[in-house]
Amino acid sequence: MPPHFQLDEDNDVIHDAEAFSLATESAYQAAYSPLRLYLRQLVVDKVKRENPKLAAIQHRYRSPGLDRLFVFSGMLGNHSFFMIALPFLHTFGMGAFARGLTFVVLWSIYFSGFVKDYISAPRPASPPVVQITRSPAHTLEYGFPSTHTTYAVATIVYISHFMLNVWHISTVWVGLMWICGVTIVVGRIYCGLHSFIDVVGGIVIGIIEALCFVFFFDRMDALMLSTAGPLYSIAIFYFAMSSIPRSLDPCPCCIDSFCATSVTLGLSIGYWIHARLPFLWHTGQSDAISWDLSLTLTQNALRCLITIVLVVAWKVGSKPFIVSMVKYLVPDYLSQVSSEECSDDSSAKDSDSDCKQDCYVAPTASNIKNRRYGSYALMVSHENLARIPIYSGIPITMCVVSPLLFYMFGLMPSS
Repeated sequence: MPPHFQLDEDNDVIHDAEAFSLATESAYQAAYSPLRLYLRQLVVDKVKRENPKLAAIQHRYRSPGLDRLFVFSGMLGNHSFFMIALPFLHTFGMGAFARGLTFVVLWSIYFSGFVKDYISAPRPASPPVVQITRSPAHTLEYGFPSTHTTYAVATIVYISHFMLNVWHISTVWVGLMWICGVTIVVGRIYCGLHSFIDVVGGIVIGIIEALCFVFFFDRMDALMLSTAGPLYSIAIFYFAMSSIPRSLDPCPCCIDSFCATSVTLGLSIGYWIHARLPFLWHTGQSDAISWDLSLTLTQNALRCLITIVLVVAWKVGSKPFIVSMVKYLVPDYLSQVSSEECSDDSSAKDSDSDCKQDCYVAPTASNIKNRRYGSYALMVSHENLARIPIYSGIPITMCVVSPLLFYMFGLMPSS
């Protein structure tokens, strides 16, 4: 049976976390490698032991004010926030830093989603834990590691490096930023959406990822802007998408990974195109959208408005056409799976829409051999494949179309 959400007296989501699993333990034994099974069992056992502690924390500290604070902090990690907030860094000419930070945030989603699908460990069971969220679809995802924690830690470590070592900004501001990050991390435990081990896993992955970008992003950036840059970007994207582990349950983590990495692909291609349109380089930088202090407040406001309107218009307006084109051009891969190997009872919500998977692919011997089980249905659906051009088009619109309009409407710097 598909999972059904229930709400407690405070309208918070409550459910038995294990009820969301559509696979039996024998199916895990058949589909997963010994190492994967071992790591999964370690995390599952740890989460079960932590459940009473999480429930006790909520019982002792929960209040309406803290509910609002931590629910709000959790909203800083949804798609709408990224789609609106990140473009401003590029619009104000922050170039390489903006690209690096965007990559850090979005690859955090990919890396945490990769590990989530590989480990396949459920979130804390509710009850006894109450899951405080206004996005019940998130409870359909696996728990380890916490994606919010991963991106928060990775983002803050990366920005801290620039604030302390490049811009030489006061440590007071760095401390305030870390307080915001701690609020996000603590909120995942307070809201009952993650256990302690989930958060620790997110911290470790976030630190490692951020340090890799701090030390190696300049080289990566140079490759992406080189003549063969788009080829490198496409190869990385293909490798990342084809490497996503199949999970037995239809966890929508893979959808988030498709969306995030599609944006990084479009960002690389968008800046590559921008670097080859020299009439847009009013400040002499081919790798950044032209901006300086000569622009007035009105001009800056218009630039921001144009960018956001274009991004939202592309995201909303392109979807029906692109989905139709994908359905017309791309084969229905699910039709390759026999009908008796599918179950129409399962459902999984998309992280940013209400669409459900068409079919849950059972872990038969044939499907396991061909990696066509569980989350396979979500990954190869026409709606998900359409996300590649849709989300890639967002940064291309920002990097190419927006500067062209800035140029036409006299919103470029005077120098």
